[in-house]
Amino acid sequence: MKITKFTVLFLIVCFLFGTSTVESQVKTKTSSLKRPPGFLIEFNLSYSQPLPNMMGDIGEQFNFKNYGVNKGFGSQLYFKLVTDKKGKMRPFLTIGYDLFLNSNKTTAYIPNNITTHWPNDTAVTGTVAGTSKMYLHDFSFGAGFEYAFVNKTTWTPYANFDFTMNMLFGTYKQTPNSTGLEVAYTYKNATRLGIGVGFGVNGRFTKSFGISIGAKWRMPNLLLKDSKLSQEVNKFYLNDKEDTSLSKNLTKDRNLMYLQFYVGAAFYLGKK
Repeated sequence: MKITKFTVLFLIVCFLFGTSTVESQVKTKTSSLKRPPGFLIEFNLSYSQPLPNMMGDIGEQFNFKNYGVNKGFGSQLYFKLVTDKKGKMRPFLTIGYDLFLNSNKTTAYIPNNITTHWPNDTAVTGTVAGTSKMYLHDFSFGAGFEYAFVNKTTWTPYANFDFTMNMLFGTYKQTPNSTGLEVAYTYKNATRLGIGVGFGVNGRFTKSFGISIGAKWRMPNLLLKDSKLSQEVNKFYLNDKEDTSLSKNLTKDRNLMYLQFYVGAAFYLGKK
């Protein structure tokens, strides 16, 4: 078969065009992972370690030493808006829930199974054989700011802080061996303002999906602390503000603090 100059020229043009197209596709794919998203959504699952003033034995809540919990589990949702072309500035909104708990298999701490005026130092004089459980809930809503240390790798470290409104409430339950019946005591809902400071890293594996790993220090009751007398049967207030006129044991404010460790999914939406 005779090969003409036109045929050779045609093959050369096709080769150059095809090479250019492939290179263009590779560059587009690579740059799509590096290009900042317009919006980032994270859903995290967490384990939390309570700190002093919050962590302790269940019985210590009744002398206002702490809140008698020793571990916590939760989840958080973040909505992060990327506001600059490099993807470093991320104001965000967040909503979260944490459950803190503890248990004791040998002791019940309210001998008469009833309180009518709390704080009442004589209501928990002594203990009886039985079991007890403590649950403390924290629903939070907040806003914050995050700075991302953008680089040329898949992993992007970041640091952030937020201000939150926290809805705190709880339940103490005990089952004395003498009756075998479980009795529940309620910590009434308390609204507090708090803060959080943390750091973490995003791993972006595709254009729209990645993971988030990090840790955060939280203090959900920085502001609006309060202590009150409860005259309802088996109901308590959070009582986190110093007030020795209410109880001789309320000699200082009780700051709820915990370390939160989380891992979750990250979804990258839009583009800058």
